[in-house]
Amino acid sequence: MQCPGQDNRYWDGEAVFEVSCPHCGNKLEFFKDDSQRSCKKCGNRVLNPRIDFGCAAYCSHAEQCLGAMPPELLAKQKNLFKDKLSLAVRKRLVGRDELFKKASLCTEIAEKLCKKEQRGDMAAVLAATLLLDINTPGILLAELKADLKMIEAVTRLLGQQRPHTDEEQASADIFHDACLLTELHVAPQQKSEASFKTASGSEAYKEL
Repeated sequence: MQCPGQDNRYWDGEAVFEVSCPHCGNKLEFFKDDSQRSCKKCGNRVLNPRIDFGCAAYCSHAEQCLGAMPPELLAKQKNLFKDKLSLAVRKRLVGRDELFKKASLCTEIAEKLCKKEQRGDMAAVLAATLLLDINTPGILLAELKADLKMIEAVTRLLGQQRPHTDEEQASADIFHDACLLTELHVAPQQKSEASFKTASGSEAYKEL
């Protein structure tokens, strides 16, 4: 079944339009279902400014539907899923505001560590930090239509399972340090820098 938004039987006169390349000003022609176009003058890729990427946050067929997604769209997709998961977690923790605040703080710290370390599976790490106090994290992720790879990665992190790849090890190290730094924020106490597994974690501890 074709997504109605991409089915040209429902298109009107505005289905084809022109925009100026933000890099060089050259005119680019877009069909409404084009996710991006390459400028023939400067070669830069330009995102379709009119396309609605909202469904890409949860649809498992987004890439097949929209084509190979550029980094800007992939980042938007991950941010949308993180927001969606945060809302779902908040609903699960109604009446337990302190737990949600703690999870949100841990997620904020984890995101900073991921960006500084430039390694690991950021999406899985952030999901795991949000799900720290949820009894059935895998079920919640499945309800939000997360793919199996994401669910398995988050389950490994939360269960502290032995990493099998360099990426899994990096994710585990960042998750560990984010949780430790969160505990220090919530209940300050003396900790040895040797407790941290990443350089960014140690730096954040010094700042703390």
